[in-house]
Amino acid sequence: MRKLLFVIPIITLFYPVFSVKAQNYNKENEVNHHVAITIPDVALIGIEGPGGSESTINLTPEISNLEAGEKIDFGTAINNSLWLNYTSVIEKHGNQNGNAKTRKIKVELDQNLPGGLNLFLEVGPVNTGGGQTGTANQGKILLKKGPSTVVENIGSCYTENGEGKGHMLTYSLGLEENQMQKVMAETFSVQVLYTITEN
Repeated sequence: MRKLLFVIPIITLFYPVFSVKAQNYNKENEVNHHVAITIPDVALIGIEGPGGSESTINLTPEISNLEAGEKIDFGTAINNSLWLNYTSVIEKHGNQNGNAKTRKIKVELDQNLPGGLNLFLEVGPVNTGGGQTGTANQGKILLKKGPSTVVENIGSCYTENGEGKGHMLTYSLGLEENQMQKVMAETFSVQVLYTITEN
């Protein structure tokens, strides 16, 4: 008797098994860097008028209606066409008393006026800009050879630039009391110097 041998092939399918595993390569998923910001210390000052920053003004008493024997009114020699502009950024650290630093503006003449005459300045309140703009000293200031403070308490600020910006400057002449005999007919020029400094 013949035996039949059945060979039943067993087919085994090997399915590849994939394992997804997060690999930690010690790499960060964030990165950063620093930004260094430097704000400069700024103290800029300028005078603006119809002639730009190099404006020259003229002061002459009005005598067109003057009658013989009348006193000349030197106060009619007046000009308010110039404007004081400035930009300021103060240091963060305060002064020796721990208060924040501020600035001021001083004004002086390069030489004295001829005998008998006075030159006065009025600084109007600031009318434009932003920040801690300064406070103008009130009233007329007698200009002389030697500094006088005209604006105080300036912090970080700007007045804007140009004619009609910042502080209006009004110049006028005056006669020293009982000094008419010293006044002579002449043309005389003086330079007015403004300086912005720390208090």
